[in-house]
Amino acid sequence: MDTRRLGYFVRVADVGNITRAADSLHITQSALSQHISALESDLKTRLLERTGRGVQVTASGRSLYRYAQGILRLEKAARIDLRAGDETPAGLVTVGLASYSMAPGVAVPLLRAVRERYPNIHLQLIQNLTVVMSQAVLLGQVDMALIYDPGYVKGVVFDHVLEEEFHLVTSARAVRPAVRGDAVTLKEASRLDFVMPNELHTVRRVTDTAFHAAGLHCSVVAEVEPDTVLREAVVSGLGATVLPLAAVRAHFAADEVRVHRFADARLRTAMSLCTPEVQPLSHAAALVADLLRTLLLDPAVPVRGSV
Repeated sequence: MDTRRLGYFVRVADVGNITRAADSLHITQSALSQHISALESDLKTRLLERTGRGVQVTASGRSLYRYAQGILRLEKAARIDLRAGDETPAGLVTVGLASYSMAPGVAVPLLRAVRERYPNIHLQLIQNLTVVMSQAVLLGQVDMALIYDPGYVKGVVFDHVLEEEFHLVTSARAVRPAVRGDAVTLKEASRLDFVMPNELHTVRRVTDTAFHAAGLHCSVVAEVEPDTVLREAVVSGLGATVLPLAAVRAHFAADEVRVHRFADARLRTAMSLCTPEVQPLSHAAALVADLLRTLLLDPAVPVRGSV
């Protein structure tokens, strides 16, 4: 299989338009179409359907897209490794980070440590949902992921590193939900409107489960994935949310929000380092994994947060 054509296919799938994809690849539209047709002929299946507004990826195309990302990443890693030679650790290492967690807080310390100790390692940091990241590890699209532990997933291993406890976060402009102090009951919180990630996200599932167990309803008025949008929504008073303290510190200034612990429930879940079960990590990836574990134990690294 021609990896160059795989790269062309991924670009078209990402852009959704052959003309724009050809422009970004600096080739002609006809040449790009020929490459896609040759790939379809080689695989004996239709990958793209032409529409009036561009192209749409078929079911077969979606399957190929998942594998293509892993194949192209491995090719890039091999080229970096071979260029560096044998004297120092080198290669492409991709680390996934769970959104709305402490994971992004360790990103810059990890990047700094890798640059200082292993300058020939090319680090990629990607943020996404836990369910997406565990599948990305399984498919070889990322080397490892620091994510909320989703439980057993065939083909990957979860190394427990710490636990995160969730807190209620409200705008500093909003009326205090608690009668006194910084503690709030689930019943008091149930009177609020919430802005939350969608139902696939661990933060949402843990929150919904706690309210349901108490016989209460969590009123979610909007589902938001981009953390910048969630931040603005909460600060402006459009709704409360639930986050770990490290995520609160990462996204909000101290005077923008109030943070409340739950008085009658512990909303918490494990954070784990997810790695492939069968395929061993490359030497470079193993070094990065060791660095990551070390940083998570370092009290100077803001992974647990405080407000």
